[in-house]
Formats: sequence, C-alpha cells, structure tokens
Amino acid sequence: MSRHITGTSSVYSIKKQLKRVEAYFLNKHVNKNKAEVAFAISLKSKIVSRNWNNVQSNLAKTLRSILNNTDSHFRVIVAGHEKPDIKEIRHKRVTWLPVNFPPPSNQKGFSRDKMRKRKVIGEYLRKIGFSGYFMPFDSDDWAHHRLVQYVRSQPTRKNFVIDTGMMINLVKKEVWLRKKRFYIGCGSSAVFYFANKDFPLTPETNNAEKKPFHLVLKAHPKVIQNLRTLRRPCKIVKFPLVTWVLGHGDNNSMLKGKKNNTVSAEDYGSKGEKLENAFFHYFKARKNQHDA
Repeated sequence: MSRHITGTSSVYSIKKQLKRVEAYFLNKHVNKNKAEVAFAISLKSKIVSRNWNNVQSNLAKTLRSILNNTDSHFRVIVAGHEKPDIKEIRHKRVTWLPVNFPPPSNQKGFSRDKMRKRKVIGEYLRKIGFSGYFMPFDSDDWAHHRLVQYVRSQPTRKNFVIDTGMMINLVKKEVWLRKKRFYIGCGSSAVFYFANKDFPLTPETNNAEKKPFHLVLKAHPKVIQNLRTLRRPCKIVKFPLVTWVLGHGDNNSMLKGKKNNTVSAEDYGSKGEKLENAFFHYFKARKNQHDA
C-alpha cells in the first residue's frame, strides 16, 4: 500500500514542520555571536551539464533562497568555469570566482571538480581575512530564510549538521520531510566554523588537507564521524532548514545513477504532499526583491 499522501493531513504536516521553525524564533531576536556565514557553491561546467539554461535557472533559485534570509550577515561565493548570465550573480553579497583548471570529462570527475572549486573558495576566504561559518551548498538546493539566523543564534564556533530536511521531486511534483539522516543524502547539510588560519593558503591538495578545512573535502555522509575524530563540537539540527531538490534534469546524484526520477516520499518512509506554488514560494525570494 502506497504511503504517498496528497490530502489535507499531509499538507498540515509539512506546514506544521515549517511553523516549528517560526515558533523557535518567536522570542529569539538577539543573536549570540557576530560570526558571518559564507555559502560556498561549486558550479558545474556548461560542458558537462545536460542543459545549461536549467543549471543557470537552478542557481538563480538557490541564490534567491539564500538572499531571502532574515539575517543579512552572510556572503555567497560561487566558483565555476563559465559565469552564469543571471542577475542574482551580480548581487552585492555574491562573489564570482572563475577557475582555470579543465572541467571533468565525465560524471566520474564531478566530485573532484566540486572539491577543487571548494578549495578555490577556501583560498579566497583566507586571502580576504574571513573567519566564520563555512557552508558548502549545492547549486540547486534551497535555503530556509531562517538558516543564517539559526546558526548565529547559537554559541560561536559550533559546527552544525542538519539531520532533518525537506525533499522535492520536481518530476513527480511531490514534497516530503526526511526526519532523520538528511545529511546522508544532501550535500547542503553541514555548517563548519573555521578561523582564518584554517583555510588553505593555496588550492593545492596537500596544503588544504593538512588543515581542518579538509572536513569539507570529505564525503558528507560521514560528516559527524569526521567532526568527532577532530573533537570539534557538533550540534545536530532537527529543523528543516534546507530543501534538497531532485528531478530537475541536472542533479549530479541522478546523472551518477544514485537517484532517478521515481524517487518519492515512500522511499523514505515519509508522507508526500503535492508540490504547490505556496511551498515553492516559501523558499524563494520574489524576483526583483533583491536586485543588486
């Protein structure tokens, strides 16, 4: 028997989860720390994308979701081969970093390409004197508008792992809650605190991997284990502050064969709901609201 539900009860369930986040901040107006959050996005090359227009559109939505955050103490750094022709990339809080190494020749090189770009971002943050939170973020996922506020409402120097998150299949037009182990599947699920000296001086592999920064170069399913190995404090987050978006045609996980367009709430023992414009809008800034 299918566990896919599109009725009122599931809609209420999703809304209830989102209301939990709002309720948490009802009486939390003062942040506990002054650290800034840097979102690090490694953008795939036009050469290896199925549809460059889709890649650009997905990035625009991701950037709008981040730019819509209630707390403005953040920046976004995007590293890639070809600069997207979207207005969001020109926003004052967004920095574009071109890379000069060759793009991957096939899907097997996607992960290495992503990490090389991540190291370029780390080098940039080292050079500008940045110390604070570093969040690797995929170029097609959505950030909750309270994400930055949540991180900065906690004591300084903590690391965060998002255990609960939303999932969407755009082909099936379904949305559901993954209550546990969200970080296992979604790469936009951890926030690390780094002092400036923790970032690499250069993107060279040996230099980057000798520092705590190597935490962001390891596979995200083992992030908790890796943090504990280095004895770095970690807070497990039970709020759905990130939405993992699938089924748009250029997901790396789908191109690698790890996921397909049939993925649904049933696969995660969850209850699905019909993806409606209201939910889509909830995670997106209005167009033109954040023009540079």
